[in-house]
Amino acid sequence: MTSHPDVEALAFFAEELLEPAEERTVADHLQTCTACATALDELSEVSRALADVPLPSLPQDVADLLDQRVATAVRERSAQRTEEGRAPAGPPPAERPGGATVVPISRARRRGFHMPGLLLVAAAAVVVGGGGAMLYNGVLADRGAETGAAAPLMESSPEHSEPDTAQSYRPVVVGSGTAYTEAGLADQAAEVLAAGTAFEQGPGIQENTRYSPEGCAAALGEQLGTRFTLVDDAGYEGAPAWVLFAPEGEKVDVYVVGTDCTGDANTDVLAFETVEAP
Repeated sequence: MTSHPDVEALAFFAEELLEPAEERTVADHLQTCTACATALDELSEVSRALADVPLPSLPQDVADLLDQRVATAVRERSAQRTEEGRAPAGPPPAERPGGATVVPISRARRRGFHMPGLLLVAAAAVVVGGGGAMLYNGVLADRGAETGAAAPLMESSPEHSEPDTAQSYRPVVVGSGTAYTEAGLADQAAEVLAAGTAFEQGPGIQENTRYSPEGCAAALGEQLGTRFTLVDDAGYEGAPAWVLFAPEGEKVDVYVVGTDCTGDANTDVLAFETVEAP
């Protein structure tokens, strides 16, 4: 009857994660077992193939989570190694119907080490490279479980729907009636900003427009990394426009966009100015 390391042991051997004595046992076995040597070659081929795949940058929160998982696994591995030094010998190897037995080399300890380096590389290359949903629904599901449920991925929204950020805050929309111009934008914006909500409320969403003023402000604010607190439903260079005001400390950034706002700052922004906060 021939004893064979299981596939898990071979994977840990390939990643140099076995204890020295275990590693020698597997190495000696590989010298005489063609089947196990072939299995090890296949595992190593996966590692080499993954190494050739360029890895995109991980989102910072994902990178931090992977670092935490690795650190936790190392601590668990060290603690279990200490416990095994005091534990009694386990049961004899289980016998398979085919006649050969499988030698579970420190099975409990290796299972405690949740993800060896080979699998971490696979997760980073495959998941982030083409299936980010897997990473967020799988790896990050643990984070959601701590709060009761895994956070769902953002689903593709209908073409004319407004972003969820529009629900978190709503800028004040006024209708100053100002006919903004390129030359006078800074002065005109400062006057409207100083008056604030003294103007009448704007009309809101208009016919044949994709976004309401609030929705446009939320979409562009998310893209630009800012927050608009005031929207003037007015005109710019003779055409209807929305003028968005975003306080930045002692300054206020002023963006002019058309009422056909699409949520894309690259095409929506017609003019930009920075004025003093009132």
